[in-house]
Amino acid sequence: MFKLLVCLLSLLVISGFASAEQNLALGKPYRVDYPASSNYPDRNNKLTDGNYALANFLNPHWVGYSGRNHRIIVVDLENSYTIDRVVLGFTKDEPSGVLFPLAMSLATSTNGIDWEVVSTNYYPTKDMPTRISQRTTLELDGKGQEARYVAVKFDIGVWVFVDEIEVFGPETPVAANTGPSHLSQVNFDQLNRVFGKFFTEELYHSIDSDHQRVSEETGFARDIMLIYDQFSGINWQESHALPYVAYLNEDLEPVDWFFDTFLFLGLSAPGGRNFGAYNLATKADWLWWLDRVFNPGHGFDAFESAVKFAGEKLGDPDHKVKVIVMIPNPSEVSAYPFDPDNPFYLTSNRVGRQAAAENRFNVVKWYIEEFEKRFQAREYEHLELIGYYWLSENATLYGIEGDYLPRVGDYIREKGLRFFWIPYFMAAGYSQWKEAGFDAVMLQPNYMFHLDKDNSRLLRAAIEAKTYSMGLEFEASPDVLIITEQRERYYDYLRTAVTLGYGNDILRGWYQDVKIFHDAARSTWPEVREVYDVTYKFVKGEYTETIKFE
Repeated sequence: MFKLLVCLLSLLVISGFASAEQNLALGKPYRVDYPASSNYPDRNNKLTDGNYALANFLNPHWVGYSGRNHRIIVVDLENSYTIDRVVLGFTKDEPSGVLFPLAMSLATSTNGIDWEVVSTNYYPTKDMPTRISQRTTLELDGKGQEARYVAVKFDIGVWVFVDEIEVFGPETPVAANTGPSHLSQVNFDQLNRVFGKFFTEELYHSIDSDHQRVSEETGFARDIMLIYDQFSGINWQESHALPYVAYLNEDLEPVDWFFDTFLFLGLSAPGGRNFGAYNLATKADWLWWLDRVFNPGHGFDAFESAVKFAGEKLGDPDHKVKVIVMIPNPSEVSAYPFDPDNPFYLTSNRVGRQAAAENRFNVVKWYIEEFEKRFQAREYEHLELIGYYWLSENATLYGIEGDYLPRVGDYIREKGLRFFWIPYFMAAGYSQWKEAGFDAVMLQPNYMFHLDKDNSRLLRAAIEAKTYSMGLEFEASPDVLIITEQRERYYDYLRTAVTLGYGNDILRGWYQDVKIFHDAARSTWPEVREVYDVTYKFVKGEYTETIKFE
């Protein structure tokens, strides 16, 4: 009897092991449609070697992917198995642009030629872990599909880091399928078409949140035109400002009001320093910029006189436009201390994180007070200050910004003003903009400047903006005025808005390099002048062209 029990138990154990779930991809060959970054390469089949990486993306077991919209990984299991689930390991480091994918899809095949999409998952950032430098696994349901080849497509915003792809199922093959591998013959273009587009108009309309609408939180700003006034740009005069505050006919006469809000900002400072993210500007540079925008007859004065002139022509002499003013990035580099005459360091490696955050807040407070002193002294009749703009295009609550940026927002709101931000696509902190202290946010699609992105990027950006209750930025490069394809690319922004139905009550920012719309208004070339006319029609809600997403 004892021997019988032992025998039965042995059979159960053997049976259990026979049916136990195994990582079928371990040590198996695979292909990726586009290679990894040379800085974070895939050597010796890292993705199936069974080695998990530490959370930090600099760990050598991570493989880093950037550029293009996605990657597709195809694994040859070298036999046909029942696929229960597929698991990929990812990490996140927001300040470095390392993010989890927003979507991931699974397809299977028995021969590497004929594919079937099995499952697709969408991972909104708000539902993902928020810790910096954290390894997380994302899983796709294999639904018991029988397959030799497994393909996973994942979406890429800025960077995606992967350490392992694992395919789980019973270790016993379901069929003898050990013939020659077709891995080298996989047609990735065909496979991508099979996957189709996950980011669809249907997904956009299914999102239960909404874009940021024109409201008290936006200072009732609707269309915010970015006015770059900087060392490398033009000195804005009334003639430059007029085509923006008013719509001009072909005789350059005002016939209607145009943009309602103007954001004054700049990147370049004297000496090659920058107000944004590198070679950072000093206190002297900040004062230089204030001197520049308050230079008599230029900057703010130019827009004041342009509104006054247009108001007289339009019979609306009391008309006002809204203005927003940048806050430069309050940091420093060792070569250029922020204030050599009064050293108080802005970097944590000099004074510690807490003191650096306090000093940065005080610098911002000083700057705002200095600006308002000058602005009020001018007694503008046609310019209404509604808020400040955070120039840095990424922000994270996990860095030093988290220690003082919400205080900046509180300080601005105490003045009855609003705090604005325009993060780049998938920038660090974009999904946490409310916690960071901002009131009004517009997301950059970054479609205009990346010719490798098809127009689905605009749909994708709209989905993100709607998910996180943001407005959107419309972007134009100088090439819009000289290259037909780039002009159409700009129109795609307008067509997307019409197609998806976010209309004139959404918060919108307008990037135009320096003075594209000024040049378009004055152009004698019909196709160039059309850029100005079409934009006016759109702002007025009269544009009707639609788009078909690729």
